[in-house]
Amino acid sequence: MALDTRAVLAIIAGLLMTVALVAARTEERLLGTWIMMLAFAVASLWSVMSIFWAQSNPSALTPDLWITMASMAGAATVYFGYMGLHGEGLGE
Repeated sequence: MALDTRAVLAIIAGLLMTVALVAARTEERLLGTWIMMLAFAVASLWSVMSIFWAQSNPSALTPDLWITMASMAGAATVYFGYMGLHGEGLGE
């Protein structure tokens, strides 16, 4: 069974979030913040792709709810980017 692009993006986002949390626990808090920002940027791409996918395929969520998820992921990307720019590490 082949994975589609959305599945690969979901896996990458999940792995990046895990790495960010591990980095934050090993005193690399600022690095963890930047990795978390990258993870949410990938999650934003996944959500945007899901909006279009849900319009033509059966989905557990409606396109409107996918738009909400994309907005939340975009907001988290901006939030962690802002934290990183100001030198605040994850968990500080």
